[in-house]
Amino acid sequence: MILDDQSLHDIWQLLEEFSKQDGDQLKINYDGFSQCLAAGCGVQVANKAREMFGGMVDPCFKPSLFARFAQDSDGYISATLFAAHLSMRAHMQALRIQLSSFDEGDTGCLKEQQLGEFLRTQAMELVLLEDMQHYCNIAARKIMFFHGKNGSVKIKELLTSPLMKELLDLREPDPCDPCDLLANWFSLQSTTRVHDTFLALDQDMNGMLSRSEFSEISNRTMSPLFIQRIFEEHVMQRRNIMHRSSTHRDEMDLTAFADFVLAWDHRSHPAAIKYFFPVLDLKNQGFVTPAEIYTFFKEIHVMWVNMGEYADLAIYDVVDEILDMVKPKTATLITPEDLEVSSMSGIFFSMLADVKLFHNYNYRENFIHQEES
Repeated sequence: MILDDQSLHDIWQLLEEFSKQDGDQLKINYDGFSQCLAAGCGVQVANKAREMFGGMVDPCFKPSLFARFAQDSDGYISATLFAAHLSMRAHMQALRIQLSSFDEGDTGCLKEQQLGEFLRTQAMELVLLEDMQHYCNIAARKIMFFHGKNGSVKIKELLTSPLMKELLDLREPDPCDPCDLLANWFSLQSTTRVHDTFLALDQDMNGMLSRSEFSEISNRTMSPLFIQRIFEEHVMQRRNIMHRSSTHRDEMDLTAFADFVLAWDHRSHPAAIKYFFPVLDLKNQGFVTPAEIYTFFKEIHVMWVNMGEYADLAIYDVVDEILDMVKPKTATLITPEDLEVSSMSGIFFSMLADVKLFHNYNYRENFIHQEES
């Protein structure tokens, strides 16, 4: 049996009753928290909770659980943090049951369609989301992007994923800060942003983005070669794999656009490295050489000069700087593993993709001085 919201509320009232106020914090010690350890200890929260809810609450009051929380010098823990833990635990148990109900083959995994059905039930419970036509498609892409393998995600992996906390945060009764909602991919604000951006770029309103339409996403500061490679690796190749009609073979749909937005917004994440590395790996060798770096940055250099910047910027100097920055195991071969270890993948992709981002990198010291002054 899972603790419902009313049960959690009742336990919180017990915690308040048997805790002490310490400034603006509510704290409880082990005697107040657990079973009676010696005669005369009084009535503890665990005992009262067991009277109200039965043995199902026993796992919530184990000594090992109490020990996981930071204690002050008198052995007290935060009652508020403990209550928050119980709430999250109950929601995760409910989430496991919900996710498993869509796993028809009892495989321990959900395919994208099953994941979409789960998200549809979540959207129906959130009034603001139930009428969002493309919500489930856009929401599912983030989960598939970060956790998907061979077209499915493991339920066990989802339960420990920060993405599920993002989803559960939308159930909080108190509205979040608008900025927090925009940062939450599963919120109406975020999914609307992605969908509205797609519609704004779709000038001929055919539900697809051509390369020319897509280039407006950065006000044409992204290099044509980089865009070409995005389409070759993540539009045309995807359609070939899925055996879809070639009518719009070279145009990007909303799903592919959502994947790009996720990768671009998280350029330092391993999932983004997996997305962007094939774009730069022109020969599909599993590594990028100075020749590929030169090829991509040469286009950035042309755009740089067209911006009115100094033409004597040496391309080879930038190539060397990138190699020094990443520090690959093999001096002239950059692998996905090198990028992940270096923690420089965000800058690496930015410099080779977008002239404005290279401009910001090149003048980064000026920006720092401006912020300090």
